[in-house]
Amino acid sequence: MNKLINVFAATAILSLSSSAFAATSNNTVRFMGEVSEQTCDININGSSTSPIVLLPTVSDSQLASSGSTTGDTPFTVTLSGCGGAQASNAGIVFVANDIDGTNLKNTASTSPATNVAIQLMEGASALDFTGNKAQTATQSVGGANTTVTYDLAARYYATGQATPGAVEAQAQFAVTYQ
Repeated sequence: MNKLINVFAATAILSLSSSAFAATSNNTVRFMGEVSEQTCDININGSSTSPIVLLPTVSDSQLASSGSTTGDTPFTVTLSGCGGAQASNAGIVFVANDIDGTNLKNTASTSPATNVAIQLMEGASALDFTGNKAQTATQSVGGANTTVTYDLAARYYATGQATPGAVEAQAQFAVTYQ
């Protein structure tokens, strides 16, 4: 009889523990990368570590309605030391966890401005963060061409009538090779 009780107790414990594991089965981390013949060093405005693009202080009246933009601030992304005997196309991909429509969401934690996002531009075209990532046009690198520069800009983008406050946004960046 004790053996039968022990079997039932063990079965109950196993079924409870398996349901606890089932509840956490969506806690999966994917690690992804790529091995390439060619790699490049990345600098933003000459900085390879923790680059910051400082936008100017602007009046909220310049962002009075949805779609208004101001504070265009140019910055450069330079790929250098691009090795590899074969030329390939390289682009910059930006990935953001916090987006507002197709732009970077204002994530300032202290006295944030409302209805303001950061829009990244490549020439006259806005980078589209739909799906949390955006990519620049590609340029040929490798072979004799070991350095390329991407001229980009960041600016304020009104998602409604803006109110005064701090604005901050973040995006991770990497080089993609094709």
